Amino acid sequence: MKTLSRPLIIMMLFIGYAFVYIDKTVIGFALLPLEKEFGLSATQLGYITGIFFLSYSLFQIPAGWLNDRFGYKPMIVLSLSLLGLFAVGFGWLGFSLALLLAFRFLSGVGHSGYPTSCAKAVVDNFSVDQRTFAQSVLLSSAGLAMTLGPVVAVASLNLLGWRHSFVAMGLAVMLIALLMVLVLPTVKPAARTPQAEDVSLRNVLKTPLVVLLFIAIFCINITTYGLMAWLPKFLVQHRGISVGVSGLIAGAGGLGIWISSLSTGWLVGRYMQGREHLVISFSALLSAVGMWAVYASHSAWTIGAALFVANIFVMAAFVTVFTLPMKRLPKQVIGCTMGVINTGGTLGGFVAPIAMGYLLTLTGSYGAIFAFIVSVMVIAGLVSLPLAEKPLKPQYDSLRSSDED
Repeated sequence: MKTLSRPLIIMMLFIGYAFVYIDKTVIGFALLPLEKEFGLSATQLGYITGIFFLSYSLFQIPAGWLNDRFGYKPMIVLSLSLLGLFAVGFGWLGFSLALLLAFRFLSGVGHSGYPTSCAKAVVDNFSVDQRTFAQSVLLSSAGLAMTLGPVVAVASLNLLGWRHSFVAMGLAVMLIALLMVLVLPTVKPAARTPQAEDVSLRNVLKTPLVVLLFIAIFCINITTYGLMAWLPKFLVQHRGISVGVSGLIAGAGGLGIWISSLSTGWLVGRYMQGREHLVISFSALLSAVGMWAVYASHSAWTIGAALFVANIFVMAAFVTVFTLPMKRLPKQVIGCTMGVINTGGTLGGFVAPIAMGYLLTLTGSYGAIFAFIVSVMVIAGLVSLPLAEKPLKPQYDSLRSSDED
């Protein structure tokens, strides 16, 4: 792979990632017109968001397995094509709760292949010392999507309605998939050795690093996707803030994510090598404080400021969790490993909106939702402390040496 082609690869993957995150962002604002049109309860709205993450979770590990065997390019193209197709279906054919659930489930299938494919692309094209920053650039697309996404979503929903908004987004994603076919290089997957088969199938799930990161990212994404789903309703219905201003507040939180994702990748890669567990732990605990400040605040300005700061620490924890395996595990099993870890994240996305919907229905108070968010971030901080670098299983030795070669 020529060095000059790497910026183009990152740019294309970044654009795809931005649309992936925009889809997740827009649905939170679309819940407001969906609730009105279909007369849905808080629990049913939680199902629409949660079922997406259920399928996302179910197909993460298979997607990682396919990446290790067939390469990242076909999986990226397939993932974006399915995502775009089912977004169009959601807007065009979603005329009942059952159909809405079906299309969001299928959209989750499309999403499942993209994060693991991008991680595989980074590992295949960048050296170990470059991977944290390269991946953090891709993850910063979440900040872009969550900064501009709410503003664009509100404008699009007002101008086009929720149906045409999803159709337009789906067509745009399918166009990006076509560009991926034309631009991304085709890289032959690394040869599969008996050692690699043994590691990927039998030992990844037993690796303490993978297990702890699975738990940490599960908790972190409960906060990320729970807020993404319920923040608009909290701001509009509980704080009496207009939809337009709510979009700006969510955008402020997205700006914090964007700044954090880029700066974290650089700072951790340069100054915190070997101490990533401390970055994750302290960031998670500080984000818990920030999230409670979001609930305790009452004006749009203070809520936006608290969300901005809280999301800086949420994203610092997330980026460090997501990039750590790329530095400690061999590239022959990165697809499978990232599939397992990201399954923890998508399960968090599945649990969050449904659990928060039940909490809101049961208590009638958003205080219960934010207490839940604070609790899971504390757990993420605590489980990250044992992540100090330790020797890997003997099965990884030959793979690590071939990776370095």
